[in-house]
Amino acid sequence: MPHQLVIILGFLLGIVSALFFAFYMVPQKVLKLDTISYLWAIALGVLLSALIPYVWVGCPHHATWWQRGEAVFCGLVWGLGTMAFSASIGRIGMALATPFKNTTGVLGTLVGLLFLQEWRTTNATYALLGSALIVVSAVVIGMTGGADVPRRHTVSGILLALAAAVCYASYLYPLKQVVAAVGYWEFTPWMAVGILITATVAVLLRPGGVRVLRTYPLSAYAWSLLGGAAWTIALYALSASMGMVDLSIAWSLAQLNTLPAVFLGIVAFHEVSFRAHAGKVLLGLLCATIGTVLLALAK
Repeated sequence: MPHQLVIILGFLLGIVSALFFAFYMVPQKVLKLDTISYLWAIALGVLLSALIPYVWVGCPHHATWWQRGEAVFCGLVWGLGTMAFSASIGRIGMALATPFKNTTGVLGTLVGLLFLQEWRTTNATYALLGSALIVVSAVVIGMTGGADVPRRHTVSGILLALAAAVCYASYLYPLKQVVAAVGYWEFTPWMAVGILITATVAVLLRPGGVRVLRTYPLSAYAWSLLGGAAWTIALYALSASMGMVDLSIAWSLAQLNTLPAVFLGIVAFHEVSFRAHAGKVLLGLLCATIGTVLLALAK
């Protein structure tokens, strides 16, 4: 395949991952499940949806137990990050929580450039500027929440979203290494095991334990399983994109999920008044667009 076509396909897959990363938290917002119950449900959804292609493709089981352990570790860390992100959404809404969580873009870019030595194949200046502008868009759009959310909820919600950002960036190095060695078909089910472990421990340790899970109808869990499936598709697209345009670019592209998340927050959930904050929203979207162009120039 021609090199330029590979780059274009890598960018498209990065954008696809952004779309699905934006939508996997929607069922929680609609169904109003608590953080831990939703994490447990999407963990099960990720595992089931990851096993389907794993069996269908007929993976040759190249992964060593060490690599499987790394994949499980990625799931454990992602589970902690998602609990923080989900709790943040509960405090300040999806439209505000997502931009602050997406500051993980710069952290991920640094992981790729420094630890994976992607500075050899990527213009580091453009990559950092592009990811930084996406972070700026997060901050600008996040400023729209000041008048709509109680201050104590705003502070705690932002801190939880930033904690999620750190967790999400911290599993990127082992993810890239293991996926490059054995492929994402074999990696994802083991990562799902780690997510399910985190979720199950959280369920058992919280007040009410397993009994809380029974307070929600089966239909809520059915929709939550779809949320897990959406996340699995997003991870597949992200992993394929990383193989084509490097982690430092693909991860920043995935953070464009701010755009559909803010759109949903404004149109579907009415979390932010567009009329009152039009200037900030449009400025944030402009920064995200320019950031994306710079990421393209980085390759």
